[in-house]
Amino acid sequence: MVTRVMQRAVWVVPIALILTGCGRQVSQESPRDRSLSATGLQRRTEPTARAVVAAAFEAAGGLAAWEQCRKIEFRATVTACEGDGCFYLTEHDFVLSPWANAIQVAAREPRASFTWQVAHGRPRGPQVDWSLDVSPLRDLSCDYADAVLQIVTAPVRMLEDPVSLKPAPAATRMAGQWYLPIDARYQARKAGPREKPAPPHWTLGIYFQSQDRSVVDALWLGNPDTRKYILVRGYDYAPDAGNSVLIPTKIEMFQSDPQAKTGPRLALIDLRR
Repeated sequence: MVTRVMQRAVWVVPIALILTGCGRQVSQESPRDRSLSATGLQRRTEPTARAVVAAAFEAAGGLAAWEQCRKIEFRATVTACEGDGCFYLTEHDFVLSPWANAIQVAAREPRASFTWQVAHGRPRGPQVDWSLDVSPLRDLSCDYADAVLQIVTAPVRMLEDPVSLKPAPAATRMAGQWYLPIDARYQARKAGPREKPAPPHWTLGIYFQSQDRSVVDALWLGNPDTRKYILVRGYDYAPDAGNSVLIPTKIEMFQSDPQAKTGPRLALIDLRR
């Protein structure tokens, strides 16, 4: 378990719903205008970040596999942590659309069943009556869903247009391992002709890239304006069923602060294989 992420101040980091495609398999149809060829990768990233983004894709199954993946689905056992130290066990069904930056979560709780969607960090779809939810995550539903999406699809999130990346000049030690911090700043995404640019849900972030494996298995997200800061970590990466895209089979979400220190654990997500 992580007890502390960094001992230094950090540079600061963002992270419709298209839920069609391969399920827990890879579709043979490439996402339109989402080329991950070498030319596309160079065009969509700053020169200083191209190498680390390419390495992150390679560590998570390769560019070609992610280019073809339209949807990732899994069920997970979720341990939500109460403020008094107690635990609440439940199950969630997840549907992730990597290239739409979108996720759907379904939960069956004692008083009601809930299904909610988050795209680009914002709630989408029908409103949910959270007063019926007895889970400790009821007030964190958007942040929780987005945290899962961000860590599972971290290489794709690093390639998005609204994010600016800056690798740190040196590695840092976190939870006994060495990581290269990649500072991120998120801007409002481009809006359509009849849309207003929406401010990013997260404005600051740090992608922590493992020095020995190049996988991005830790991510800090923050928004000073809303005073929200979280840290999410992935463990035990394995191929998604039916393809070679690597995803974490265990995810932890923590409260954090502006210095990216690890606070109380909010949730533990164990994928059912």
